[in-house]
Amino acid sequence: MRIRTLPFLLVAIGTPVLLIIAILVGIFFSQTLTPTTAQTLGVSGAQSTPIHHYGPEAGNISDSLISPDNVTFQIVDIERHATNWLFHIHAHNNADLDTTILDTGTSHYFMLGLQGPAGQPIPPDQGEVILAAPAQTDALAHPALPAVVASNADVDGWLVADLTNAKYKPVQLFYVYGTVTANACTNPRDKSTCHTSTGWRTLVWTLDTTS
Repeated sequence: MRIRTLPFLLVAIGTPVLLIIAILVGIFFSQTLTPTTAQTLGVSGAQSTPIHHYGPEAGNISDSLISPDNVTFQIVDIERHATNWLFHIHAHNNADLDTTILDTGTSHYFMLGLQGPAGQPIPPDQGEVILAAPAQTDALAHPALPAVVASNADVDGWLVADLTNAKYKPVQLFYVYGTVTANACTNPRDKSTCHTSTGWRTLVWTLDTTS
């Protein structure tokens, strides 16, 4: 189910890309998306594989969210700079075994979702920014979030989003933990523009864009 690349789901004119991604949030996707709604959004009612969930998967940036691996994440602080945003993240492992929380090769990572002007779809590969460990020169003030959380333990650390080449504003923070197959359409009203693509299984935090 998990892949190393992340093809972009191009959305309909007038529909922000983040709406598509949010709808693909784990079991929320399979419970709320009717075939009619799915076809309107260009995803043809694709269903995600059932997966156990421990709590809400979407909320405000101040909310604690729990991944299917039973790890609770909290966004402690955000430092917004001109070309990068730094995120202070706290994770508590509720499980009785060590759990990997960061591994881009197995769909365990954080990324920002970007939103363009209303009515304009975002081109492929320009709608997201994957977070990485802070630069070595910044590591003393911002130690990196560890990749593994021990059984019933806590970790704290920072991740950074490089916005140097971002053309759109960040509006949501995602924790990616898997993928789901769906149809991506340049124009959902024209089936000839659709093709099989991949969306993300995620936890979703809505950013406070007024800061």
